Amino acid sequence: MTMPQQHDRDAAALGNADVPTELAAYLRWAKDHALAHKAQYETGSAPMTPLTLIMGNEAGDLDSAASAIALSYVMNHEQAYFTRTYGVPQGVYVPVLQTPRRALSQRKENLHVYEYVQAPVMSLLCVDELGDVAAPTWGPAAHVSLGLVDHPQLRAAWGTDRRVVVVVDHHEDDHLYQEAPLRMIRAPSTSPVGSAASLVALLAQQARRGAPLPSRVSDLLLSAIVLDTRNLKMQDEGGKGTRTDAEAYAYLAQSTSLGQRESMTQDSVNALGSTRTAAWSRELQRIKSNVAHLDTHGLLERDLKEVHVSTTQRSWQVALASVPVSLSAWLSGAYRVSAPMSEVSAEAQEQEWARWWAALDAFMEERRVHMAVVLSSYKTDTKSRRDLALALRGQVAELAGIKQALESTALGLETWKGERRSSNGKKERVAGLDAEGRVRSVPGLVGAVWRQSNTAANRKVVQPALLRALQRAL
Repeated sequence: MTMPQQHDRDAAALGNADVPTELAAYLRWAKDHALAHKAQYETGSAPMTPLTLIMGNEAGDLDSAASAIALSYVMNHEQAYFTRTYGVPQGVYVPVLQTPRRALSQRKENLHVYEYVQAPVMSLLCVDELGDVAAPTWGPAAHVSLGLVDHPQLRAAWGTDRRVVVVVDHHEDDHLYQEAPLRMIRAPSTSPVGSAASLVALLAQQARRGAPLPSRVSDLLLSAIVLDTRNLKMQDEGGKGTRTDAEAYAYLAQSTSLGQRESMTQDSVNALGSTRTAAWSRELQRIKSNVAHLDTHGLLERDLKEVHVSTTQRSWQVALASVPVSLSAWLSGAYRVSAPMSEVSAEAQEQEWARWWAALDAFMEERRVHMAVVLSSYKTDTKSRRDLALALRGQVAELAGIKQALESTALGLETWKGERRSSNGKKERVAGLDAEGRVRSVPGLVGAVWRQSNTAANRKVVQPALLRALQRAL
């Protein structure tokens, strides 16, 4: 690492000598640069400073948001290191949340963390504030590059003429953007990492030669790590935490304000079981799991990712929504009032499913997707459960092929049985469909619902399995 005086000269040469250290001021500074660039490009009134937009995935979870903010922060403050080491472009790095501003309230755990780290919501740059992201304003001709964290593929909405220079991710590698100067992908199938924020933290540690980050930046990253890994519950204990996450935790623990301040090594983190952040982890999990403020549209939109599937005969846009409530609680509305679920008559069950399928169809129309997949995860007593439902506009033969392909995977898809009892004393079954999967209340829509016995298979596992199944079936 360069000496402080040399670092200051390097930063000045790159035009970033004025980068604020305090997080809230930094976010305002970065946002102002992006909006000024937009105005300058549209009016042609002034030379444009090169920009790199660093964005998380469209699901907008805390891991994505924290990673985008922190990576841009480090790359601005340590730009000489990243330019020299990786050859990334000079200029200003700006974090972008791929969540419309109106939808920020859907993730209350994010808002809680923003408040804790004293980052005003209005200082955050949301994707809808950029205007048309496929416009030339955000392309190479306007001196704009893009960076991806917590996802490996740029959304179709950004267009095709784009230069991706950063990819930092922990999903399966789509083998795109091989020319990106900074490309760090830790795939679950080969080298899993629980949180993308852990990768960002280790990049910061390298860039800063082990010097700690400002406490608010550490708080932000550490919050994402403990939320994603359930306070560093390791894989050998049935959790998502890995050695990489533990290393990142130990680095961030040097400067975080979470819990008591003390020096922590990776070994002490593992030995103590991350006790200093246990209460914070429980608080974030509690807030995240409370979705009573959301209707069906909100539940579908809250944690949504879209993928494109192409075969020689088909080209489909697929939406995958992760939802933290059971289908029974969703259908009955019990999740909104914390009420116990009683018996349900066959007639009432049919009506509930009819409304649910219609709402799903309307959401698909709004998002302009061919297929919607709902991944429901929840707990009954102390057991983790998962349901999987899908709907598509197509023929029953297409549905049959997709069902056969999915049921042959390791997801463990079984006949769905709900949590309520029907009037005949048996557990409720799927309704609203005929024997071949046609949705009775929505002409042209077909669907299927399963209980997923492989409860360890989250969206990182389901998504590639689904894509492979679609490739075989279509």
